[in-house]
Amino acid sequence: MNRKILKRFLPYILKYKLLLSVSFIMLFIATVSATVLPYLLKQSVDEFIVAKDFSGLARISALFLGVSGILFVSKMVQVYFTNLTGQRVMQDLRTDLFKHLESLAVSFFSREPSGKIITRITNDVENLNELLSAGVVALFGDLATLLFVIVFIFFINVKLALLVIIPLPVAIVSALLLGNKLERLYEKVRNYVVKMNIEMQENLSGIILVQAFNVEKRNRKKFSDIVDGYRQTFHTAQMTSIQLRQIINILSYISIAIVIIAGGIFTLKGIATIGTIMAFLVYVDYLYRPLRDLAEKFSILQNAIASMKKLNDFFEEKEIIKNCKNPVQHEIRGDVTFKNVDFSYDKKTPTIRDINLRAKAGEKVALVGLTGAGKSTIANLVLRFYDADSGTVTVDKINVQQYDISKLRSCMAMVLQHVFIFKGTVRDNITLGNKDITEEQLIAAAKKIGVHDFIMKFANGYDTELSTEGGNISQGEQQLISFTRALVYNPRILLLDEATASIDTATEELIERGIKEIMEGRTSIVIAHRLSTIINSDRIYVINRGRVAEQGTHQELMKQKGLYFELYTTQFEKV
Repeated sequence: MNRKILKRFLPYILKYKLLLSVSFIMLFIATVSATVLPYLLKQSVDEFIVAKDFSGLARISALFLGVSGILFVSKMVQVYFTNLTGQRVMQDLRTDLFKHLESLAVSFFSREPSGKIITRITNDVENLNELLSAGVVALFGDLATLLFVIVFIFFINVKLALLVIIPLPVAIVSALLLGNKLERLYEKVRNYVVKMNIEMQENLSGIILVQAFNVEKRNRKKFSDIVDGYRQTFHTAQMTSIQLRQIINILSYISIAIVIIAGGIFTLKGIATIGTIMAFLVYVDYLYRPLRDLAEKFSILQNAIASMKKLNDFFEEKEIIKNCKNPVQHEIRGDVTFKNVDFSYDKKTPTIRDINLRAKAGEKVALVGLTGAGKSTIANLVLRFYDADSGTVTVDKINVQQYDISKLRSCMAMVLQHVFIFKGTVRDNITLGNKDITEEQLIAAAKKIGVHDFIMKFANGYDTELSTEGGNISQGEQQLISFTRALVYNPRILLLDEATASIDTATEELIERGIKEIMEGRTSIVIAHRLSTIINSDRIYVINRGRVAEQGTHQELMKQKGLYFELYTTQFEKV
């Protein structure tokens, strides 16, 4: 683990240094208490039971119970404060991760699988909590225990202590060697977990396509191969862990045998006592217990280190649309202009080239063309989901990069063909949780679009719960909700990307009057395959292979008898 990663995550822990300090103090007290108990056992046998000193036995028994009570309380307090610290660190980390996630450019999400991102925020953060609660703190406790035990056994009987620790170096070397093997195996296990999450998330998200194209068997085979790889690797890791535990157990049994045999001989010779043997048997368990758990601690430690690296990479992700440090203060009217704009998603293959177009404030401008021509890319650049590679995109003759991103986007609304419906109420899906939108504004927008009546037919009206991705309403109803969502935010610039392509004829008639209401007094940039919907546009731009091939009104373009004429007549013939 390098210094850079430590510098990233250490502040999250040091923020709660008071809680951690209490935890470590309590752990120290608990360790000392646990180490003292076997010594008290020795003293009770040698000093009071053998001497039949009942009053002395009563006193040391009371002391034994008192130390046990201190051990219990200190351990409980330590666990409480350690878990409290871990939960607060996780809360801070997840909040910062989510904040960073929302600041990333759209290009990041098109490149990274959502299952992988979810794993970062859930599993990887949880691994750091495990490191804090069961890793670092427990390791400190184990080292303290080993130190105190060695001090006590040498204090009690040097000769017996020297014999007892003979197998200990072998146990430590075995733990280190097998621990390194476990590290590599658990790294493979973690990679398989990420692959499973990605595969499962993508299959569940695309279940309609999976079933429609009858690829369930192929997907099952792919998922089965991943699961089988996970099973084999995890099994090998488990067997290695068991092997390590058994080696430690055998060596601990050897130490126990040394205590019994050598301790017995020493007792017979008068250089040890029965109490010494009893105390040493307990101390041997204390010596080897941390080594038995070392396999689990290696797993926790390596999981945490790997997660810290992945989370650090996530934080280091630079695909961010940079906000202007000194944004212009300007009331946006909605005049959108592209001047000599080039853009490529992969910075290699141009998506649009030398685009020049304008939508004056309040105008309805349409973008038409074949699929993949670059129409949606133009909308993405207006919203600053991406920045142009060259040329300028302006709003009211001011470069979009000079605006505060939040302010710029707050003046825009976008309606997509594939509407996303969040799990929540109809109200939440329209307002997106914006408390500034009043009930009157919500209902007024719904009535303008023509959806108020069908919403009120639901059992709970605007408070009706919708399932994830709107599984309990039709596509047309989803589209209508997205139009209401756009209208209620009262944008200056409206972007309709394939907005009517998935709406049935009856629903399309229902929203035609609503769409006029939305566009009234607003700049509207419409992308549609149904050219009949954009006949009355103030200006139509025909995009072909990333360039503006033609521009003009419907009548002007029809007279040119170019690409637009061909597209329009082809659609008309199909109808």
